Amino acid sequence: MDFSEAWEVAALRQRIRRVLSVFRTVGIHMSAHSRNSDESALHLCGRIGAIGRVVLAPVFSDGMDLESLVLDELLLQAAPPEQYSIRGPEIRLKPHAAELMSLVIHELATNAVKYGALSQSRARIQVAWEIAARLGPQVLQFDWLEAGVKIAGAPSTRGFGTELVERLIARELKGEGKMIFLAGGVHCTIEIPLRDHE
Repeated sequence: MDFSEAWEVAALRQRIRRVLSVFRTVGIHMSAHSRNSDESALHLCGRIGAIGRVVLAPVFSDGMDLESLVLDELLLQAAPPEQYSIRGPEIRLKPHAAELMSLVIHELATNAVKYGALSQSRARIQVAWEIAARLGPQVLQFDWLEAGVKIAGAPSTRGFGTELVERLIARELKGEGKMIFLAGGVHCTIEIPLRDHE
């Protein structure tokens, strides 16, 4: 085995370890919060599918386009085009960042179908991102905003989506995420330093 082959094998091993770490976190959260085994199985399948679509994409080793991650998930959820808008500069995320962002977007979209903007015909989703220049590395600022949703209020327990945005993003990508439950719907903001992830 030459140097380039050894490097590829090492990179693959590291990627597998990261994916398994994410699934371990998913499993721990689901076992602690599951009430219904059938529902848990569906959630797990959806989360595996979200990461699988990224990992098995032909261009995965070169990273994934952020717009494609968002659009693919919304199309998968059969979101009507008139209910969402997507805007932001072209950006390719490295594999690990793409895996986690795919999982985040999956959680946001499935929750929108169940409780949020995609469960109500007059509600809307705005997805936008930009690259901000700061002192230090550039930062990806990702914004998912739902409006026009009639909800009773914030959930009484922290769901996996909130854990993912507020803890896993910080731990795995050295970023910062917030999930805010407003009167008109969910507002999720994520910031990721791009030096290591673009």
